[in-house]
Amino acid sequence: MIVSNSKILRHIKQIEIGKYECGLVIPIPTMTFQFRFTSLYLLKLSFISLSPLFITSLFNCVSHTLQKLILSVKFSSGINIKKELMNPVQSCLCLLSSLHLLPNLIHFFLLVSSSTRIEFDIEKYFQKLTKLQKLIIRLDHYMNQRTPVKQLTSIHYLPNLKHLEWFEIVPDDLQILSSIPCLPPLQYIHLQHTLITNEILYYLSKISTITSLKSDRFSPIQSKLNLIGFNYLLSLKETLKELEISAKNIIHDELMIVQQPTEADCTEDEYEVHLTFEHVNIFKQFIHLTTLSLNKIRISTKDIDDLLSSMAYHNKLKILNLESVCFPSFTILSTMISLEELSLSYPYNRHQEEYTDKDLFKLYSLKNLKVLILYHSINLTKMTRQQLKRDDNLIFEHLEEFIYNDDTDNHDDNEEDCDE
Repeated sequence: MIVSNSKILRHIKQIEIGKYECGLVIPIPTMTFQFRFTSLYLLKLSFISLSPLFITSLFNCVSHTLQKLILSVKFSSGINIKKELMNPVQSCLCLLSSLHLLPNLIHFFLLVSSSTRIEFDIEKYFQKLTKLQKLIIRLDHYMNQRTPVKQLTSIHYLPNLKHLEWFEIVPDDLQILSSIPCLPPLQYIHLQHTLITNEILYYLSKISTITSLKSDRFSPIQSKLNLIGFNYLLSLKETLKELEISAKNIIHDELMIVQQPTEADCTEDEYEVHLTFEHVNIFKQFIHLTTLSLNKIRISTKDIDDLLSSMAYHNKLKILNLESVCFPSFTILSTMISLEELSLSYPYNRHQEEYTDKDLFKLYSLKNLKVLILYHSINLTKMTRQQLKRDDNLIFEHLEEFIYNDDTDNHDDNEEDCDE
């Protein structure tokens, strides 16, 4: 506040007043800023104790250089909210609109708590967000109760939108999106809280511009998700570049309630996503994949080797993340010369295989590798660990990041390790 007239503030590109600033108090009720942030690019505000007067004064100082706006609206119980902020989202959007700050936004992120009112006229404001590329409207934690904001059809007012996070996506939402006549070129729809089923994959496949499918909640119930669902995705085989199949955040009790599995659904691999050679034959047709992640699923070494051999042939894959799955052949991995990031963590070892330095050295041909993550998956000698950390790395010459357990140089290794 003391330096509010300083010329140096005109060069500020980013302002963040987060929830850790809940003690911020403006001492002078009538205070207004006497300058403009003429270079401001990103503004992040968390509404906990900020007064309407402070917010109005701040917005009035923002120039049209603003392109990224993050509003976090979370009121703790017991806080006396003034009438002007009873609907803080509506108030902010109205003010931003009057100041003509909406048309230049390319990124709008709204984070709300479950107790906060979020009703506002989406159509009215979406029509002004003509340059918006990334829209995030999210609850602060997973809620079963649906939000009152449901006007997804207003998305067609955002002609440049590529990234959409809309609370928790349900099949009805994707059905609405896929039926919008002038749908913007959506490339990514946030599905992290969405249970992936055949129905979800069907509607997702109708949005022909999708390039990324990522979720850690693939349903393991075979009557809800099977080959039919994955076959729907073949309509995206020319556009899909990122694929993540994971059951990491599946909650078994929730499945019993929501999906009501029958006795026939409960196989010996109960509650595990099981990929077979039939699935692999589908995935092999996605020849433009640059990212592939498999996490906490059942797939045989033979099938995963088959899939990666196909990926190596097309030479497009840059990021491979295999976590809580069986290890593929290191010989096959060594042929994937386009890889820039490789993660092999928590391998599923049915036969208790031991992976060592000898296996790692098979990957020396990965000359483009920049990130290597071997978290609790391989036994390396101290000499190898040190070598991987050095700037003059002789194994992977471009390696920038190496993660190995809680790696320190204080492990009690045998002296023989260094002699090797």
